[in-house]
Amino acid sequence: MLEFVVCFTVVAILGGLLLQRLWHYRAEAERAAVQMVIANIRSALEIKVAQANLPDGSLDFTFLTEENPLNLLKVKPVNYAGEWYRPSGADIGAGNWCFDRADKTLLYLLNNVNSFEDSQTKLLKFKVKLTRLPHSPAKPSGAPETLGVAFEQVKD
Repeated sequence: MLEFVVCFTVVAILGGLLLQRLWHYRAEAERAAVQMVIANIRSALEIKVAQANLPDGSLDFTFLTEENPLNLLKVKPVNYAGEWYRPSGADIGAGNWCFDRADKTLLYLLNNVNSFEDSQTKLLKFKVKLTRLPHSPAKPSGAPETLGVAFEQVKD
């Protein structure tokens, strides 16, 4: 009977350690998936800016700040919950992306708060913003200002 108790205790300790590592890897997988979607959106934005800078392209980037950045991707993530007007956490669902039409932000509701160490909340917000690129010293005065686009995380 004593051997059974010792064996059961060892198996329980090893099982607890295994579950702890699985939770850690699950949080790491979520973080990697979020970073991949963000990187894909940033790449798509860079392509749109490059296309707009071509001789026959238009230089108006304001349309990029108004539309859903996931529309730039050929394939949306499988965990995309759609476009909402001021969605709640229940509308989005844990582990899903959503576009808020009210303030033009892309939202992600975390499954696990430990996925992002600097996150105080379970809701991550991202927004496309217009940026002014630094002036080149060789650029003549009076030349048009150079605009760019950035996809940044918004802090509340």
